[in-house]
Amino acid sequence: MAFINLLAALVLSLTNLQQGEQLFLDNKPREALPHLEKALYENPQDEKIYLYLGIIYEQLNDAAKSIQILKRGLNVSQGHKDLFYYNLGNNHFQQQEYTVAEQMYSKTLEINGALEVAYLNRANARLELEQFQEARQDYIDYLRLDPDTYQRENIEKLITLLGQILEEAERKSQEELERQTALLNEVLDSLRNASEDTRNLSAGSEEIQEEYEEIDIED
Repeated sequence: MAFINLLAALVLSLTNLQQGEQLFLDNKPREALPHLEKALYENPQDEKIYLYLGIIYEQLNDAAKSIQILKRGLNVSQGHKDLFYYNLGNNHFQQQEYTVAEQMYSKTLEINGALEVAYLNRANARLELEQFQEARQDYIDYLRLDPDTYQRENIEKLITLLGQILEEAERKSQEELERQTALLNEVLDSLRNASEDTRNLSAGSEEIQEEYEEIDIED
């Protein structure tokens, strides 16, 4: 009984941040949420709390709330801006806002080019935006940074398929260029022929005019 009372006293002595952080690490987001919200009220300059809350709201499928708290965290962040941008990217991706998500992942990588998962997620966003060349390069960079990923086989297939798509697009583009060039040459040939006909007619008209002039002189 004494041990239980001691344990309860120890729990009560923990700060809201300590309790919320422990519950967060134990993957209990709902239980952690009220403690971390109180902790944020007590420590509004602690960027770590904003990150915890942003991730928790994301886990609870409240992307709008997550985005809101992460943006607030960016205003006080000193050492983890890359993680704020990364998690903002995740939430915008979840909301199918792929352009904004791609921008957030790009900001992440500007700050921390070694965060391999940001390459993977940006590649996925770029794939949704049909930016195939850029997506393919991101997948390649991801595998370079995380060669032992369990997703390696699937990503290598993606890289191959994207390469084939790009080659086919380039071939079709070349065929279209050749088709347009042929049409242009046909138009130019037509213009040349018309120009030649005009010159011939003009020359003939001058000759006829000269003949009339000669007749007039003789009269």
